[in-house]
Amino acid sequence: MNPPQPKNSSVLEDKLSDNSQSNHPAETPPATRSKSETASAELWESIKTIIGLQNQAPPLVPVSREGNLPLSFPQERLWFLEQLESANSSYNIPFTFRINGSLNIPALEESLKEILRRHQALRTNFSSVESKPVQVIAPTVNLNLSVVDLQDLPTQERETRAMQLATESAQQPFEITQEPLFRASLLKLGEAQHILLLNIHHIVFDGWSEGVLFKELATLYEAFADNKPSPLPELPIQYPDFAPWQRQWLQGEFLEALLSYWKGQLGGKIGELHLPTDHPQPAVPKRGSACQKFVLSKELTESIKTLGRQEGATLFATLLAAFKILLHRYTEQDNLFVCSPIANRNRKELRGLVGYFVNLLILRTDFSGNPSFQELLAQVRQGASGAYAHQDLPLQQLVSHLDLGKVPLSQVMFVLQNTPQQVPKLPGLEVEAVDIDNGMADFDLSLSMVEEAGTLTGTFKYNTDLFEEKTINQMLEHFQTVLEQVVANPEQPLSLLLPLSEAQQQQLQTMRLNSAPKSASEQALEREKNFVAPRDAIEIKLAKLWEDVLDIRPIGIKDNFFELGGYSLVAVRLIAEIEKAFNKNLTLPTIFQAPTVEELAKIITQEDSSTSGFSLVPVQPKGSKTPLFAIHYLGTNMRWYRPLSVHLGLDQPIYGLVDKLAIENLLDEQKAMPNIKVEELAAYYIQEMRTVQPEGPYFMSGISFGGAIAFEMAQQLHAQGQKVGLLALFDTLGPDDSSKISTPRQGVSSHLKNLLTLPPQEKIKYLREQVRNKSIWLINRIKDRFKKPSQRFTIAWRKLTCSFYLAIGRPIPKKLLDFRASAANNQARIDYVPKVYPGRVTMFRALDSYLAPGNPDMGWGKLAGGGLDLHYVPGGHSSMYNEPHVQVLAEKLKACLE
Repeated sequence: MNPPQPKNSSVLEDKLSDNSQSNHPAETPPATRSKSETASAELWESIKTIIGLQNQAPPLVPVSREGNLPLSFPQERLWFLEQLESANSSYNIPFTFRINGSLNIPALEESLKEILRRHQALRTNFSSVESKPVQVIAPTVNLNLSVVDLQDLPTQERETRAMQLATESAQQPFEITQEPLFRASLLKLGEAQHILLLNIHHIVFDGWSEGVLFKELATLYEAFADNKPSPLPELPIQYPDFAPWQRQWLQGEFLEALLSYWKGQLGGKIGELHLPTDHPQPAVPKRGSACQKFVLSKELTESIKTLGRQEGATLFATLLAAFKILLHRYTEQDNLFVCSPIANRNRKELRGLVGYFVNLLILRTDFSGNPSFQELLAQVRQGASGAYAHQDLPLQQLVSHLDLGKVPLSQVMFVLQNTPQQVPKLPGLEVEAVDIDNGMADFDLSLSMVEEAGTLTGTFKYNTDLFEEKTINQMLEHFQTVLEQVVANPEQPLSLLLPLSEAQQQQLQTMRLNSAPKSASEQALEREKNFVAPRDAIEIKLAKLWEDVLDIRPIGIKDNFFELGGYSLVAVRLIAEIEKAFNKNLTLPTIFQAPTVEELAKIITQEDSSTSGFSLVPVQPKGSKTPLFAIHYLGTNMRWYRPLSVHLGLDQPIYGLVDKLAIENLLDEQKAMPNIKVEELAAYYIQEMRTVQPEGPYFMSGISFGGAIAFEMAQQLHAQGQKVGLLALFDTLGPDDSSKISTPRQGVSSHLKNLLTLPPQEKIKYLREQVRNKSIWLINRIKDRFKKPSQRFTIAWRKLTCSFYLAIGRPIPKKLLDFRASAANNQARIDYVPKVYPGRVTMFRALDSYLAPGNPDMGWGKLAGGGLDLHYVPGGHSSMYNEPHVQVLAEKLKACLE
């Protein structure tokens, strides 16, 4: 389950910055207090106790950066979920701003860099040490504001292309272990028209952080645009200081007081919400999302606020109570819960920090006894007050201590934004927010509301696996009906609210039957009918683990983990137990790939299960088109392909094949590096590729050395009778050109020849690109000359060090592992003697490449029996994959894929 990401914190959070009574859950007024006097007295005693304990908290001070830095509890939960659902955009927080006026781009870039320097959270990645996640803080800022110039497009096409790029950027997944978790790019539509794209991973950012970010951005931009230094004071603490403090504080008497309250509220009292849906929950959810917006009239908005004031309730509590009535009528459940986010920044030191602090509150309501809206509102108000006071207990601690493992908490969420969407107020510029969604449903159903200019607006965001648009539209209308009815007569019993026609009642009943889980007796009968007992020691051991984790007995080898009630947090526990029992290093997605005891036993018994499937990495797995399989440059890093995947679009799946040798290094540091051959790597990668796509036609690409592997894969696939739809080589040297790198004189000659081969419409672009890039190229070449002596020494030293560690039987230090794989790959490249390939080869050559001067096809033309298509791409050997050059590469590659 993904924690919610409201653009601003809910109304419950207002107390953090405003102590006014209207913004805090109000005490029960005397007129209604008598009805729940005992419960109220117990609540306020509990609140006084917890406030007293909060005042005893230790000071929040900087901690040493030596050693491993733990994650905070919220980060740890998100990290586990990221392992389960890698390569998706669920945890992306995108921002899109239209900027009109004379924008100072260098000042904007420097402002963003300074923000990253100030906030360590935005320079943090996440690694695993001895199976435990740790924070890894980059010592320097790694941010380049890429500027994508759309001015070459016809005016009418610029906006369309800009929105396409904004959507693709918002929905591009992060790799939290290695790439920066803060992305920024700028689209240029005209001299005074820009669109700023920001995308931040939720594990380092939350709704409160938004206000911090935009305020600092405005302040810094104003200063840097005037050539002044930053006026912002240094931060006394950082987010990495919060995590150990939180773990130190959440124990003992304070933890017991929090648990005592939540056990009283939720212990044994909540279960799954049986929301009627158009479709049953799929075994493998896609979790796509869609939104439906609505606007309440000013008259209804004012009536809702007046009712809340009369009942001593906040707008948050009033709207939540009405929303729960809708859910009660749809589910016919008397006991239901809704989740709502809260900032969880009770300490002043945390208010100026960027980081992931937000917590999720579970707000339960009891509808038994057919209460009136007034009585229900008093209950909701009291529950919100108690939850607010006891917000310090992280959700994962709550789930663990209250044994809520089988209760799916990612069903329904409610958020009331306390302000409209914020924008950075950049001086001299007009900045407007553009609504771009990350395309993934955090919850099955969520309702987000905000008041702006005296009018309430709302958005229903829903999981398209479960709901059709027409159902949500009907739900929207019903919610407005409930609001109109409760303001008209808040004293009437709930049974009289939202009268439904016979046809509507029948429709909801049918949906409930279709979507509701089978009864325990029905499930038991079905499982008994299809039950297959464990057949060997491994299956018996696995079944016992499943029984303990799921608390269901007996479990057969064909029972599906998810159909038995398992979900993400339970899967984390199960994988941990399996690792301990079998001493196998399984990844969390394994349970999705093998959800039965029978399938999981096969994985465990595989001779080399620890490396199975690890070379295949989903860069962008969504889409209906034939996948593109991208062969690695070096190591396990697929970062070269991530910008390309953004521009290829969300309907084009891309899978990376990462370095098999680097992975073997990581798994066995004492293993001597084999004399691997390109032919062997190609055969292995074909095996991996076929786990996703068993039959051709295959689309393959390779960067540099990866191009040689892709070429050999095409050879082998052709020999096996498989069709190759595309073999794309990206600036890859052929065997006869593998040692050829241009001198400056050869480079000039090569560029002149390249210019002559270009069509007329591309000559001007080429010349403009060379004028802009040549000075940078020359500077880098000069730097390389100074580096070469030290590099030669470093390589020799690394070889010697690797040999020493292997000789004494000790693990090779991790810093040397990629070097060892690189050396073996380089030798494989040198030894490779390719044969003529009967198919067609497509070459994408960097215009500014220093490789193979004077040879446009880089030595592959004579090996392409079916012919060679040559495409020139702006940029150098490495920069052609980065903005803005990657746009051209993507457009040309798109045409080849279609």
